[in-house]
Amino acid sequence: MSQAEPHIKERKVPGREDLRQRIEARIRRLERASANGLWSMALFLLVSFLAFEDFSMFPSLSDETRRMLGAPPPSGMISLALVVYAFSGIIRTLASMSQNIKPYKGLMHVAFFTAFYIFYQLSGALQDNFWAVFFAGISVMGLDNYYLWSHSSEAVRKERALLDSMGDGGE
Repeated sequence: MSQAEPHIKERKVPGREDLRQRIEARIRRLERASANGLWSMALFLLVSFLAFEDFSMFPSLSDETRRMLGAPPPSGMISLALVVYAFSGIIRTLASMSQNIKPYKGLMHVAFFTAFYIFYQLSGALQDNFWAVFFAGISVMGLDNYYLWSHSSEAVRKERALLDSMGDGGE
């Protein structure tokens, strides 16, 4: 039986290799999630650049389209909605951070801040309110991306520690 022992030690344990692959897949997913936060920030900066130029790259809306859309909301209402959205986004992220809830990874903030730029553009008040939208977006998305990055980094560190604790796994 002593001859069988080395043969058993040389075999890879299938469950262990499967676990290693699942851990490595989670690490890749976490790293992608962290990078997606940066892509959303880059998209917001691109939209902000277009808004700063008053969306001059796009054609103006025709009078018929403007009539179909109706009167734009007053800039005061848009500003109130911007303040509420920015504060609620910051509060939500801070609450998630304090309770260690999985961070949000979507592009929803980019869509909302783009909508604010568009509403201000339609109301004719974009140039007066550009910096408000820009700094609100940078604040909300910056905090969200910081939390996403720190949460992902900590999870990657734990997954790598788990991989290290597994040793070579017969390789």
